[in-house]
Amino acid sequence: MTTQKLEKKLNSQKGESLTETLVALLISAVALVMLAGAITAAGHVVTRSKDKLDAYYLNNEDLVKRNAGGNITTSTGNMTITGSDISIPSYAVTFYNNGEFGKYPVVAYKK
Repeated sequence: MTTQKLEKKLNSQKGESLTETLVALLISAVALVMLAGAITAAGHVVTRSKDKLDAYYLNNEDLVKRNAGGNITTSTGNMTITGSDISIPSYAVTFYNNGEFGKYPVVAYKK
C-alpha cells in the first residue's frame, strides 16, 4: 500500500462494517475456545502422567524392599540394545522383577 493510500485510509471517517466486526469477533471467540480446549487437554495429560509415575515409583520402592527381604525374582543374562541409529554392546546384567502390580510391571536391572 502506498503512503498516500495509507494516509487516506487513516484519515478516513469511514469505519469497519458490522459484518467485518462480527467476523473478527467470531474468529477471536473460536480461537479462545480452541485455546481453552488445548489447556484442558494438557492438564489431563499431566494428571495421567503423574499417576503413572506415582504408580511406577511405588512399585519400584516395593521392588527394593522385597529385594532386601529376598522375596523377589532375579535372573542374570546379557542385554544388547540395537536400533537403526544405535548399537550398544552386550552387557551382563541382573534383572529384578516384582511381577505385575496393577497395570505397571516394574523391572529393574543393574550392570
